[in-house]
Amino acid sequence: MLPRTPLFRWLAVVFFVALVFYFHPSFTGTSILLDSTSPPQISKSGSDDLTYVREVLSKHNIGPTVSYASRTIRYIFDAPDRPSITELDQNLFNKPFEDIKITKVSTLEADVPLEVHVKQSQRPDQIDASALIFGCSTTFQRFTDPKTSPISEWARWLTDGNGHSNGAGLVLALFDTTQEEIDHAAERLNSVGINATVVASDPTLDMPGRYVALVNMLYNHNSRDNRKFFILMDDDTFFPAMSELLNTLTHYDPAKPYYIGTFTERAQWLLEHQAPFAFGGGGIILTAPLAKQIAGLPCLEKTEDGRYVLDSDQGDRLLYNCIHQHTETRLTYLPLLHQEDQFGDPSGFYESGTMPLSLHHYKSWHAFIPGKAHIVVDACGEDCLLQRWQFKDNFILSNGYSVAQYPKGIDFDTGLMEGTFDMGGEEEMATNVAYTFGSLRKSLSGTGRKRSWELLDSTREGYGRVKQIYVKRKDDARWLAEGEEHPKYDSVIVLLWIP
Repeated sequence: MLPRTPLFRWLAVVFFVALVFYFHPSFTGTSILLDSTSPPQISKSGSDDLTYVREVLSKHNIGPTVSYASRTIRYIFDAPDRPSITELDQNLFNKPFEDIKITKVSTLEADVPLEVHVKQSQRPDQIDASALIFGCSTTFQRFTDPKTSPISEWARWLTDGNGHSNGAGLVLALFDTTQEEIDHAAERLNSVGINATVVASDPTLDMPGRYVALVNMLYNHNSRDNRKFFILMDDDTFFPAMSELLNTLTHYDPAKPYYIGTFTERAQWLLEHQAPFAFGGGGIILTAPLAKQIAGLPCLEKTEDGRYVLDSDQGDRLLYNCIHQHTETRLTYLPLLHQEDQFGDPSGFYESGTMPLSLHHYKSWHAFIPGKAHIVVDACGEDCLLQRWQFKDNFILSNGYSVAQYPKGIDFDTGLMEGTFDMGGEEEMATNVAYTFGSLRKSLSGTGRKRSWELLDSTREGYGRVKQIYVKRKDDARWLAEGEEHPKYDSVIVLLWIP
């Protein structure tokens, strides 16, 4: 024990205070640099383990020094519904960002978990999708190219997430292919648990013809009698909410002829086509009675000069022409399917709190990683994907897409989508997509009023536990006001979801 003298007691107090200020930075001050000389504590939950984070950042050439913040989020399945946004009277972060050398630090002190209440919804291993069979036409090159291959994305919604099929079927038609390539594709799909039939497309057919021919392949598949819905898609179509898709389809009698789909988001394109047809990238859903009719129709009949009698150079439009000309079935519009015909920065859409049934164009017209984003579904269920939470410290989490900070306050209507897309001028963009998205609020890019960390990677860390990494690059000018200096380091946010 210390001697009971004022001098020693005051010395002890001073020493204790010095330790506190050394290890715990002020919330109002600048961040401090941590390296191996400042060993962090290890949490019992393991949420502070930086091994995975270090590997991902190294892979993407981020670091070694980064500005870092993290939070553990405990989800509780007791919310009555899934709102577009939930306001919480607490901060997302209880600690400031710290500058750390990711190569030197292996663990950081864990924070008190933040609790969020979510609606109970299904995880991939709880879904039976045996009522569905999907059809896709592509090339072996696109199927195997790391930049365009859909395998990892398909595995998220065509399997249980553990290497086994969820019951859904897939017919993959490869154009200009060989038997060796067919066998290779089948093995790749089977290795991740996808129940797939891989075939060669008819080499005499062009792109529109190959698309329509998928209907015959699906209807004549040996599992037809066990299927209720036959779905055409592109190789960059993603279905993020299979349980909700199945639930939505219960409203349509599979014994009746149905042609279900969505339009382009661009009003101008819809008017130019002068036909209410389903755009293929959002997914086109048919019931067996209609698929049977189409299989027996002259949809691919051509004139002497080689043009289709039904006159179209696009597969989805040719399919519509055939259905419209030869049957009484008309399109059932399902707006939760998304063609995503917006170019450029997609954050307005993904940060809107939407719960889409399909996504498209995420590897071409805009950048998104739905396969990585979807992993959080393994924790808090499919309803929490892209769900938003607004915090007292002016952060909004759009789960699986971004963590956005509004340093000057959230003084705008969060119910309006931000107009971030590259679609001509501001007025042209607003007019083009207003019928789909409603009025758009002005983009905050380049104003200094918004800073956004976008999802870089995520991983499952045990049943019901998922870790996400969000990154804001130091050279991303979108998050700077005019004349504002770039930050010194890339910035990283890590969120751990636990039950």
